[in-house]
Amino acid sequence: MPKLKSYLEMLWSSNQELNLISRKMTGEELIDNHVIDSLLPLKYFPEKIKVAADFGSGGGLPAVVYALQFPDIQFVLFEKSPKKQSYLNKLQSLVKNIEIKGEIPNQLENTDLIMARAFKPLNVILELSRGHFEKKGAYFLLKGRREKINEEYIEAQKRFKNLQLKITQLKSPLLDVERNLVETL
Repeated sequence: MPKLKSYLEMLWSSNQELNLISRKMTGEELIDNHVIDSLLPLKYFPEKIKVAADFGSGGGLPAVVYALQFPDIQFVLFEKSPKKQSYLNKLQSLVKNIEIKGEIPNQLENTDLIMARAFKPLNVILELSRGHFEKKGAYFLLKGRREKINEEYIEAQKRFKNLQLKITQLKSPLLDVERNLVETL
């Protein structure tokens, strides 16, 4: 908890300059809309993961929260904004099991899991990680409305014929919002 608190303080203090989360957001909304949201699928986090890649890390959610929870897993955070990369690099003094990178490479070597939260449509995520998908690599994607996920699934199946998904509805204890975890089978 002390490390999570320190992380949230760093996120909050850097937000005004970097727009990591909405600048209009209150501290309570940060917890409700981002931290709790990131924690909702935690019980479904796959076992035996050594390296997880987080696409579009921004302010570090959910990767930093998961890195604090799972200190034996290496988390590689991909963020193309140099300013956000700089912010994320500062977090390495607090969270030792994160590594910050810019652009997502064509081949993700030694990656067991790809995760993202509110990043891009499913077909784009799969295209960015085509080699991982073709090796039947695991995905852990935090998404919103089921209707939108269904649309993205139909679009993704045009390019990825063998795509099969497991979609788990997540229930926030605080907010009346639709959240889903999308995993590949």
